[in-house]
Amino acid sequence: RRLVQWWRMNMQRAIFLAALTMGGVVLAVLDGYIVVSPRWDAMAYLNLHTCLALLMSIFCLSVFGSEQPVFWRESASGINVLAYFQAKILVNTIDIIIQTFLFTSAYYLIRQPYVPYWEFIIPFAFTAYVASGWGYLVSTFMPPQHGPFIVSLISFIVCGLLGNPTSLNNFMVLPVMNFLVSSISITRWACQMSFVLANSYLKPHPEDMRNSAMLSMYKEVFLPDESHVDTPFMDPLFRHACVALFSMGLVLRILSFFGLKFRNRAKQV
Repeated sequence: RRLVQWWRMNMQRAIFLAALTMGGVVLAVLDGYIVVSPRWDAMAYLNLHTCLALLMSIFCLSVFGSEQPVFWRESASGINVLAYFQAKILVNTIDIIIQTFLFTSAYYLIRQPYVPYWEFIIPFAFTAYVASGWGYLVSTFMPPQHGPFIVSLISFIVCGLLGNPTSLNNFMVLPVMNFLVSSISITRWACQMSFVLANSYLKPHPEDMRNSAMLSMYKEVFLPDESHVDTPFMDPLFRHACVALFSMGLVLRILSFFGLKFRNRAKQV
């Protein structure tokens, strides 16, 4: 049944696939030919991860928000809510994989970041995983008409604001802000992963003072103890980011399940 419903969403899916692909193309052209930012520029990665997170979270709002009255009726009839939740997320994972692949491929082919593609895509896969969790959470707790505005605001805060590399050092000074940013910011960890990969493969040594100062700032933020190694997957900073983003996405899915099961109990009759 879920697969049949998934197949019937081809028009909506095509719109989001086109939007994601266009986003990747536009950002690649901006970074490579208009702004001409270095391939290791963490701000470019911030824009990429924020764009993907925003579009992915908006798309995932429909997973539990599009047929709430049907779910309430079925829930009252004794449907297994956990099985329903797992089936919806499992089928939606197909879309998450396709959209992440198209977005990163469009950017990669134009920008040519000099990082192997199957490593380049890993931070974006984690971004999509966490952003979809935000979409699920909002769709189970909030009315469908308010979902796009709420996830747009969330994406701006947890990606564009709290994960900005130029501000992270200021956030990390205070223990409370450090905990908050590390707990909810997607780009705080995803940009670190992307920068670790870029630094490992490109080994940048800019000659001009502006880029040299910018690189030093990024290393101070993302590579504070110079403990990185030549193999990114063995770098503890890379692995810590993987664990943090996986945990973030898992917690969001658990909260989404409780929202689906216990929210609007009066209507599940």
